[in-house]
Amino acid sequence: MALKLYEYPEAYRELWNRIEAEVDGLSDTDENPVAAGREEFDNLEGDYTEKVENIAKLIRSLTATQDALDTEAARLKARATSIKRKVEWLKGYVLDSMVDLGHTKIDGDVLIVAVSQNERVEIVDESQIPETYCVRTETMRPDKALIRDAIKTGRDVEGAELVTRPSLRIR
Repeated sequence: MALKLYEYPEAYRELWNRIEAEVDGLSDTDENPVAAGREEFDNLEGDYTEKVENIAKLIRSLTATQDALDTEAARLKARATSIKRKVEWLKGYVLDSMVDLGHTKIDGDVLIVAVSQNERVEIVDESQIPETYCVRTETMRPDKALIRDAIKTGRDVEGAELVTRPSLRIR
């Protein structure tokens, strides 16, 4: 009998009800239906036990796969972090050489490498930043986007200044 795991409780109930009905309709000379139902119960119990064991084996296999994937994910994350650091270093290397040589754009056969000016807020003294320009987290830190907007609209924000720094873009 190939039942799904969730079907077993109903199969047990049906078997029990059938045995009860047979016992209730018994006369003293009839054969005991409990003995006949015992074989069906044993078969049902064996199938259920096998089903549970097979599911447990599947769980163990999936857990091993999950562990292997977690390990591989950690390895890939470490590799990605390493590559990210290398990319940042290479960008800085090219940027520094282009700035030193006064190049703002290089048109290659495949890529265009350009030095662009990006604005960003640099916090000079975090303790001087007014609370209105800070974001509440577990610790208070300056909200650079809010500070940048304030400085761009002409407000003076103590402890911060708007600086323009070169960055490298590869298109």
